[in-house]
Amino acid sequence: AAPPKATPGYVFDTKYQELLSKIKEKIKGSTPEGYPADWIALKLLEEDEEINQIMQEKMSADNWQETEKLVKEAGDGKLIVADGRYKWIAKIMDSTVIKLGREASLQKRNKFDKIATHPIGGYLLAAAIVLLSLVITAVIAFPLVGATMGYVPLLAELALTLLGEMPTWLSGVIAHGLIPGVGMGLAMFFLVIALSLVLGFLEDIGYMARLGYLFDGFMQRIGLHGKAFMPLFMSIGCNVAGIVGGRVMDSWRQRMLTLVMASVIPCLALIPIIGFFVILFFDAGTSFFIYLALLAATILHLMITARLFGATALKGEATGLIMELPPYHRPNWRTIGTFVIGKGKEFLYRAVTLIAVASMVIWLLSYFPGGGIEGSYLASFGKIFEPLGRLMGMDWRLLICWMTAAITKETALAAMAVIYGIMPSAGTSITALLIDVVAGRTGDGAALGLYVLEAVSPASALAFIFAVFFSIPCIAAVGVVYSETRSLKWTLGLASYYTLMSLIAGIIAYNIGLLVFG
Repeated sequence: AAPPKATPGYVFDTKYQELLSKIKEKIKGSTPEGYPADWIALKLLEEDEEINQIMQEKMSADNWQETEKLVKEAGDGKLIVADGRYKWIAKIMDSTVIKLGREASLQKRNKFDKIATHPIGGYLLAAAIVLLSLVITAVIAFPLVGATMGYVPLLAELALTLLGEMPTWLSGVIAHGLIPGVGMGLAMFFLVIALSLVLGFLEDIGYMARLGYLFDGFMQRIGLHGKAFMPLFMSIGCNVAGIVGGRVMDSWRQRMLTLVMASVIPCLALIPIIGFFVILFFDAGTSFFIYLALLAATILHLMITARLFGATALKGEATGLIMELPPYHRPNWRTIGTFVIGKGKEFLYRAVTLIAVASMVIWLLSYFPGGGIEGSYLASFGKIFEPLGRLMGMDWRLLICWMTAAITKETALAAMAVIYGIMPSAGTSITALLIDVVAGRTGDGAALGLYVLEAVSPASALAFIFAVFFSIPCIAAVGVVYSETRSLKWTLGLASYYTLMSLIAGIIAYNIGLLVFG
């Protein structure tokens, strides 16, 4: 390629100006003919492979090593150079463009943006906005969840009355399988709707892109860039959304790595499961440390997963982030509404099919062939794998609940209601406990809660929390992985990897639980 005819304009802070001067001093006399020293220094700062190779050949070994040290001191050179060029453009614009009318209001928004993208203030603001988003989600969804689950026992009793002359298995599967399954799905539906509303609002006003810019540094550490933050954040609502959201990534490697990481993010459906066990078994102080440990374990899991796949199946060079931050604007409620309705329809389909069907199948397997849980097909299946469960302190009952989380996370609670409460009041018990979770009560008065407390130790409960938290994503997410990759090898490989990590998490948590709780 022909050498550049001019050095690009840029504006750097004093720190980087001095650094560039030091780099230019080191390369003095070694630059190829026709290539400006300023341009070479910028390319070295950007870690351009071709220029690095040329300069390494032309410079002495000592000078090259010292130059490399200077480049590493700078940090992310690509972002530094890009920022310097944008500052140069802004300087030219400020000196030549007169801003009138609407531009004055944009200046106010730019002042807010300085806080939103600040290396310290931006994180504090982001933490506050994320926390507020979760609070708003809870305020919207939890009353609807409580009201929905409150009708489940009434409908179950009504079904038993109306179907009294039907075979026991038929009335049972409807009252204790279908109705609780649909109720659980609808309860989760309200949570997804509330979170989608909040996420849609943040995206529509333009703030979500700031989160991507702000967390680019962290994303770079795990082999991704800032654009991946949005899919990973969307995975909190549903892993399916995060996996599909990986389409925004620039390369196949980045897209695949985002797909792998999206399934590591715990989805919203885990809230009632984790809350059920945490509130039932642990006091407020212990609960705080458990949630903190789950957060730390999630970050560690993300980093391990990124390093492992980045060094094996997804080898390649990490790419930097170049993006234009959209201007802030008033929310378009029609656009937000379309987004929420789309997410709601997608989840409602799952709620009335997968969750309900899974709940019915689990009940039938727990009933046949002998009409009771002990001699059922479900018990026989669980007892085959019970030695595996013992590594996590789980008997076959709890192990089955862990396995059913692979269908949908919500199904684990439905399975628990069937396995631990195979009685006419089972629907009432699980409903009472769920309402207790929402209201922040202990739930000790519920029959199912008492049964679980007697059958499960605190160490086993801790193991179940961590095993489910990091278990294989739901069957819908696995299906989307296959749809996105068109590879059975990748789909089965990822499912096996998540299952292995779930077992490891459960075993570690169980042994820690034995040390702490005895």
